[in-house]
Amino acid sequence: MQILQDADTQLFAAARVSPYLLYHKARTVAEEAAPVDSFYIGFRQGESAIVYPYNWDGHEYDDPNVNTFSPEGVTAWIVKNKKTYWSKTDQALLLHRGRAFGDSSRRSREGVIAPLLEFGKGNRRVIGVVAMLSYTEGVYDESTCRFLEGLAELLVTALARQREDAERRVRFGTPTPAEPAVTQTLRRLRRQAEELRGRFPELAPLCQTIAQAQTETVELLIAQAAQADPLAGLTVREREIAQLLAGPLTYRELGEELGISEKTVKTHAANLIKKLDAGGRSGVRQLLLGSR
Repeated sequence: MQILQDADTQLFAAARVSPYLLYHKARTVAEEAAPVDSFYIGFRQGESAIVYPYNWDGHEYDDPNVNTFSPEGVTAWIVKNKKTYWSKTDQALLLHRGRAFGDSSRRSREGVIAPLLEFGKGNRRVIGVVAMLSYTEGVYDESTCRFLEGLAELLVTALARQREDAERRVRFGTPTPAEPAVTQTLRRLRRQAEELRGRFPELAPLCQTIAQAQTETVELLIAQAAQADPLAGLTVREREIAQLLAGPLTYRELGEELGISEKTVKTHAANLIKKLDAGGRSGVRQLLLGSR
């Protein structure tokens, strides 16, 4: 799709400036493909929580936030099935089980929500979701689903490139400076600015700047949470092995589970235990228990 081809370099350039600009650009790209009344991006945090650094509804930005998602909701469905949800397939049943944001007096009539997928060796892991919603029914079709899947892939790629740039700056001794967590202050400031904007339309750029600051603050919280995760530096395959090492299976049974030889399992286990500085399988188990 030409829209996505044109957006690739634009999204990467935006990611190098700030996550907010990346998400904002993703929304404007989505608006080129189909009508968008609401748009959000969320990232999983642990097994049942999701961080929403970017929520947009009706030309206004909602506060970034963290929520626990229901096992019966659309996010849980996407995590389980690792595929895109289109509300037409179930008469919007899952869509309306989700948390309302923005103008809660109106209900989205149609929505497409795609997984943000991280690929490992033979595995796909859902790290988040991107959604485009409409108050009008019948505005999306299968091509919209394919478009959003492509946009989700570009987002994951842009974020990965941004992380690589950040790691490179750290290696070369020029780390990006951290900013203090000022979420509550920014929320109050934006509320006050939004109230004044009704009388002074020229304050619109200020409101957008505050929304950008809110998004970037939440991104800092996401980064801090990742640092607190003892498995944060592992690949998808290594995470899988770590989870199995913490369980009761023998090395032979682990080999059968992973489809590799017992000798290879022991080699992987030794490398992983050393990487985690865990001391042994019991140490891996303790690390995982401490992160829950």
